[in-house]
Amino acid sequence: MSDIETVFLKWDIGGEDDLQIKVGLLFSLTGITSITEKGQYEAASFAISEFNERHAEIEAIVRDICSDPRRSAEEAEALARDGVRIFIGCYTSACRKAVLPILEKYNCLLVYPTLYEGQEDHPHVFYTGEVPNQQVHILIDYFMSHYGKRIYLVGNDYIYPRETNEQVKSYASEKNGEVVGEKYVPFGNQEFHKVIQDIILKQPDIIFSTLVGKSVPAFYRQYAHMRLSPESIPIFSPITKETEIEAMGAEFGSGHYSSASYFQSLSNPLNLSFIQRFHHFSGRKQPVSSVMYNTYLGTKIVIDSIVKTKALDRKEIIRNIGGKRMDTACGTLRVDARGRHLSRPVKIGKAQPDGQFDIVWDSDKNIKPEPFKISTRKASRLNEIVLEAWGQISEEAIIAFSENGTIQYLSRKAVELTGLEKGNKLTKKMIGQLYDSFQIISHEAKQKHLLLLKPRIGRSTVPVMTFGRVRTRSEQYQLELETAQIAAESTANVLILGETGTGKEMVAKSIHEMSDRRSGPLISVNTGLIPESLIASELFGYLEGTFTGARKGGAIGKFEAAHNGTLFLDEIGDMPMELQVILLRALETKTIVRLGDTKERELDIRIIAATNRKLEEEIAYGNTFRSDLFYRLNVLSLTIPPLRERPEDIKVLVMELLQELESSYADGAKRVSAEVLQLLVEYPWPGNIRELRNVMERAYLLARGKDREIKVEHLPGNLRGYLLRKAAPQLSLKEAEREMIAKALRETKNVLEAAKKLGIARSTLYRKIKEFKISV
Repeated sequence: MSDIETVFLKWDIGGEDDLQIKVGLLFSLTGITSITEKGQYEAASFAISEFNERHAEIEAIVRDICSDPRRSAEEAEALARDGVRIFIGCYTSACRKAVLPILEKYNCLLVYPTLYEGQEDHPHVFYTGEVPNQQVHILIDYFMSHYGKRIYLVGNDYIYPRETNEQVKSYASEKNGEVVGEKYVPFGNQEFHKVIQDIILKQPDIIFSTLVGKSVPAFYRQYAHMRLSPESIPIFSPITKETEIEAMGAEFGSGHYSSASYFQSLSNPLNLSFIQRFHHFSGRKQPVSSVMYNTYLGTKIVIDSIVKTKALDRKEIIRNIGGKRMDTACGTLRVDARGRHLSRPVKIGKAQPDGQFDIVWDSDKNIKPEPFKISTRKASRLNEIVLEAWGQISEEAIIAFSENGTIQYLSRKAVELTGLEKGNKLTKKMIGQLYDSFQIISHEAKQKHLLLLKPRIGRSTVPVMTFGRVRTRSEQYQLELETAQIAAESTANVLILGETGTGKEMVAKSIHEMSDRRSGPLISVNTGLIPESLIASELFGYLEGTFTGARKGGAIGKFEAAHNGTLFLDEIGDMPMELQVILLRALETKTIVRLGDTKERELDIRIIAATNRKLEEEIAYGNTFRSDLFYRLNVLSLTIPPLRERPEDIKVLVMELLQELESSYADGAKRVSAEVLQLLVEYPWPGNIRELRNVMERAYLLARGKDREIKVEHLPGNLRGYLLRKAAPQLSLKEAEREMIAKALRETKNVLEAAKKLGIARSTLYRKIKEFKISV
């Protein structure tokens, strides 16, 4: 038995120097993923209780994060301000990423006990869950050898499913696998009939599920109700374990597969003892899943380190646990040298009618964690790091593709401009289209082609589309405006989505003016600006004397003012829940009641609502928006793309704004220099058209009485600064490589650690050090 396991079982702490430890437990005790996280919370509490039984002073402070990333960050910061430095929990990757800035700000450590998508190795996180090469890859190997290579992917629409499925596609393609379908549903979605109908149509060999929380039982039950069976098309999931099986009913999970380091059915003495102790603690024979055991294990390891070292410092804890070996219920595990991940044996289980898993495959030996591994090809990790770094330094749209045309890397900007994805294959025709659409600088690297893309001015072959007051060359926007055209020809309610400043109100006005209601009023209300206490009176009106300060004779509300016309409700996502109920009733009955009155008044109005929020996430994460109201408003919906995704519209907008400014101010600039226009096209416009309008008005006024041309010196400082950064000399690949190596050497103790950090052999690093003449 290892030292740490002995400590787990034989603890005796006492004396004057006892250390009081506060631990923040961040779990969703309510919300979409509570069916999983309640068990994790109990596992963490059990681990802490075992220490406290041996006279430790550990205070567990529990916060319900409700499956909501924003709530997670708020609760973490509140606890951190109160002195908590150790956190355990944050089941979803969205919640984990939301608390990372808090961990950095207060120098805290998070024990993250859940399998995750990899592609992250944060110094403030101890990851005790499995990474994809320990779980996802072995599932793919297994089902391809036992069932076939046609895969259907289904998951919730957030970080973990999308990132994991990208790796599934990459890994499977190397083994000649084929993804025949890929569907994502909103977080918390429980309706899968259309997805399952598509599965029946596509006839895959297996289904790979990355569904989480309440979506899991719903999917498995509907799968069974629609007459699919695990004998013909089994479901493989890295997520669905004993707790999810219990939630759905064992009969619905039986025959399907999962993978993990731990299953409750393991019959070794350490596991039997753990199960017995845990059931005694919880007071019932509840199922135990791998994420629960990983929670227990991570809590034990970190608190053991704190008590042994008498230190709450994050770096000291990580230094102490790095390299530890321990005998556990799932085998002998080892914390990697950097104190971030676990080497572990892994198993594949097949769910049985009793809700437990029969082990059908066992790695028998530890699988080393490789959080950044995507494929099995022996590519240099150094090259990946250098390419990522160059993409960040250059602030350009970068595409790297192999000699056969397969895209190996895209910067964020390249994805925005092209819509391409990693793994796509570029044909000669596609490359030609890129050269037609963008100003391109081409570089040749070892076994790679690099393209730097800049938007071209005035080269779009798409004609301008006009819809009411809106004009655009963007194909993406034109598709959305086709929905707006349908909306104008109907009486259905409309929901307009888009970032702040994209022109949602302009589209709403255009729909009204193009509709049969154009002779009626268009009443606009920004529900985010009205004080909460006045929203009801503003929308529905009031009788005289209803409240202090009420106008003599009362007043009609915006609903009545919009009779026979259109009511535009801007920032509908900010409306309080209690008012949403009243709005829903008004929409359903087409009547309103003024405050202080009992008389119902019939109305003929058309509702157009708009918001910059993602209402489906508001519904799923925090219950801050009613789902029934969402579906009542969302009869027709359109999303206005942000300005950074439609650079072809910049010149059109600039010319329109110049005309407007000339009408307002008369004397002023008549044209814009080519240099300014190129900069306006390349700038990302976080404030969208509203920001562009402000920039143009400022520049127009500064250019008055001069040479009548807007030049760079007339632009605000943030745009000029952006231009200077773009014009600064860019690092070459060689220079970026040298910088990354030097940085790794500075941040580690020796060459061996630096080589591990970079993912290359020590001999390769020594050769690079010599080549770049770096002093060690």
